[in-house]
Amino acid sequence: MEGRSILVVDGETDSRRHAASILRNAGYDVLETGAAAEALRAAKNDLLNVVLVDLALSDADPEQLIRTLSAKHPDTDIMVTTRQHEPPRQYRQLDVSDYIEKPVDAEELLTKMRMLDLRREFHQRFQLLGRNERFIAAMDSVLQVAPTGIQVLLTGESGTGKEGFARAIHHYSDRRDGPFIPINCGAIAEGVLESELFGHEKGAFTDAKGQRKGYFEQANGGTLLLDEIGDMPRSTQVKLLRVLEQQEFIRVGGSTPVKTDVRLIASTNRDLSGDIHDGTFRQDLYYRLNAVHIHLPALRERRDDIPRLIGHFIRHAPGKPGAPPPVLTEEALAALSDYAWPGNIRELRHLVESLVVTSGKVRIDAEDLPDRIYTPPMANRALPVPQNRDPQDMDREMFYKILWQILTAIQELPSKISAALGRSSEPLPDHFQLPPPVDAVQDVETPHADAVQGLEKPPSEAAQYVEPSQDEAGTGIEQPAEVVPAEAVPAEDGLDRLRSMEDWEREAIRRALERNEGHRGRAAQELGISERSIYRKIRDYGLDEYA
Repeated sequence: MEGRSILVVDGETDSRRHAASILRNAGYDVLETGAAAEALRAAKNDLLNVVLVDLALSDADPEQLIRTLSAKHPDTDIMVTTRQHEPPRQYRQLDVSDYIEKPVDAEELLTKMRMLDLRREFHQRFQLLGRNERFIAAMDSVLQVAPTGIQVLLTGESGTGKEGFARAIHHYSDRRDGPFIPINCGAIAEGVLESELFGHEKGAFTDAKGQRKGYFEQANGGTLLLDEIGDMPRSTQVKLLRVLEQQEFIRVGGSTPVKTDVRLIASTNRDLSGDIHDGTFRQDLYYRLNAVHIHLPALRERRDDIPRLIGHFIRHAPGKPGAPPPVLTEEALAALSDYAWPGNIRELRHLVESLVVTSGKVRIDAEDLPDRIYTPPMANRALPVPQNRDPQDMDREMFYKILWQILTAIQELPSKISAALGRSSEPLPDHFQLPPPVDAVQDVETPHADAVQGLEKPPSEAAQYVEPSQDEAGTGIEQPAEVVPAEAVPAEDGLDRLRSMEDWEREAIRRALERNEGHRGRAAQELGISERSIYRKIRDYGLDEYA
């Protein structure tokens, strides 16, 4: 196996030499150091496969050393040594492959090293990367069952790497020198699948001009992968069960049994137990295939592996010869880590390769990502437009924002008047009061609730809105209306006094519809609410002319 270089970092000389001696006797190339700074230099100058870090380092913070090694050398496995039965809780959150208790036992250490060697070869050979616990558990299961010859059922969503895991099972089995044939049962027509699997005799059907060997004969001595086994017709399932039980089959149109020696691996992205309940999949076949069940986690279930996968795909993506690989900004990486990835690893790989080839940038930012992954925030918006929120919650948040703008404008008004008159600032006059709170915003928790609740004033002295000003800033919405005393509003303005928030809301919606010539979608966009909400408001407020 290529690359067996190990660095032992331990401040205790005897313990360090003991571990290094065990590894050297097993054929590993070993470097030793008792200082964190020397460990970083060694990792920089040498291609290391594993670094053993003692958690009792005295010259540096072991946690920071592990973080630095993980960031700068993502392909290097890190194992911690500790005198505790297990490492402290915070180390479970670090990028650590394994741990071993001190004093180090030779057999345990070599067993763990051999497992790391197998995992590394697994990653390199099959391009299946990850250190997430669920992914490692699936990989270890493959390494355990591969030599046994037992039937394996692989489950997981499309794009999680089921075929790669099947190839790994074949490679680590004693059939590695035989053929490996993958068959997609869903991609072959129902009338043809039986002939493809079991072959046919001459004259078995119209176009059968000669004998043909099926995949079970072609894979003799090797491994056959039946991908998407849930799509197999029930009639073919019966014949498949016979092959599994008796290791023989009959060609289509034939009468003589044909012996075969094939290891069968089945995979599916469907819930076969549900298919059994529906009667589309045989229960006896399911139990026969499901001798060992290995489930591959979806990418969204192992988000901690996404940065490492991205780095790997960037390094191996086709690009201009001699050009340095691009670097993703933290914002771009965060957006990619938060995305749901319905296509899983396949989708991630294709996206990264596309970015490397088409972006032409050394630095890929979030704005360079597709809209399905990252939507840039709309600049200079006066009203929030939350996404994936309940429409009523959105309305309440919008109206509270407007109330707060009104309150702020009222509080700033005395100082502005005093400044205009050349006088010192005066306190807020008593007759500047907010309207009574509205039911729609009473339940909104806010640190300014005391400034909004319980304020009343007779209608003659209540604050009142005037016609909103036009959009001077080019934001796509109108600027907030100014608040002035009621007696300052000219009677001929034609606006009714708005004594409650419902009155203002109705008037705002009516004016938005009027400005947009009754187009409800544009009016909703202008107001910062959903089109569904404005339909409901038109009905509630009796704006029949816009219904």
